[in-house]
Amino acid sequence: MFARWRWLAGVGVSFAATFAFAAAVQVWPKLDGVPNFFIGLPDSQNAQHPIDRESYGEGWFWMGRYDDGSASFINFLVRNIGPGDNKGTVDVTIWEPSGKTHMARVAFNKGSFQASRERLDVRVGDNRVWGSHPTYHVKLTEKDIAVDLTYQAQLPGFAINSGRVTYGSPDDFYSVYTTVPRARITGTITTPAGTRQVGGYGYSDHGVVTMLPHEYSRHWYTLRAANDKYTLNFLEFTVPPKFGGARVSLGIFGADGKILYGGADYTLTPSDLVTESKFAVAYPQKFNFQIDRPGKVRVEGTYSVKTMMHSIDVLAQLNAVERMVAKFFAKSYVLRFLVNVDATVTLPDGTTDHFQAPGVAEVVDIQ
Repeated sequence: MFARWRWLAGVGVSFAATFAFAAAVQVWPKLDGVPNFFIGLPDSQNAQHPIDRESYGEGWFWMGRYDDGSASFINFLVRNIGPGDNKGTVDVTIWEPSGKTHMARVAFNKGSFQASRERLDVRVGDNRVWGSHPTYHVKLTEKDIAVDLTYQAQLPGFAINSGRVTYGSPDDFYSVYTTVPRARITGTITTPAGTRQVGGYGYSDHGVVTMLPHEYSRHWYTLRAANDKYTLNFLEFTVPPKFGGARVSLGIFGADGKILYGGADYTLTPSDLVTESKFAVAYPQKFNFQIDRPGKVRVEGTYSVKTMMHSIDVLAQLNAVERMVAKFFAKSYVLRFLVNVDATVTLPDGTTDHFQAPGVAEVVDIQ
């Protein structure tokens, strides 16, 4: 989500997308002067795209799910809100199967931030994310957490048309580009428990936004799931009522190194609502989904919550100045879960297969 204050933060229910909703909102439009991306993204799309306005924000999000049961969430975020431009944060969260969550955040100013405008290469002090398809690297050390990871993409990057949702003006938008729908990760992770070698599956996206989070979104659902053969990713959020309350969706299904489906024409239906105890945030325990592209692929099944990893009050993670600004707009909470995917896949030749995989899901609630 670009993650998740995802500058973020943000969701949907059962939804078969159209590409324009309330008069002011366009979802994934083709925009004049903006390249239309589908399967495969140019290296330049993952570079920094700075915009001279107060509400500009840009993020590079990297997730990992490892063979030992742990998971990582890393976000490089730059923004202009408040005094000064090109400042931001680097966030890292490591979740261990024991239930322990390790978190670190460092704030930076313009002087310690560097980013290429031609390719992915973002540096904050000694922390860095860089690379080009299909090989990317994430390296950082903050407090008692360190990661040194290589993402080897196994699916091409993806976006729908311009990758943007626009709100009345082409200059008011949220955008997301899936840099790596699926990668094989290798490297090391260090926490207070020590340093260990890891291997697993990963996901990354990159986004640019010119609006404050509460202005363009309300609730979000995301899913990142993979086994040895299949990959399934969902991202959905709800547009605020003043823009018509539309739901924005992006789904990707891949098999054996190819994207078989990418788009917004699918359904995702949550059920079994419960309330999280720490912040009293409601979330679904089960989601039914269906991708149906006759003659191409059909995927129908569920994903269900297995374990709540952690719940995070986004405002509590901000520094004093950021909190002063943000508290006037909205409260934001991030809930993360380990989930199980269970689905039937019908391939283009008519054969069927069983898709069962672990995954990581998020619910983001902006109040």
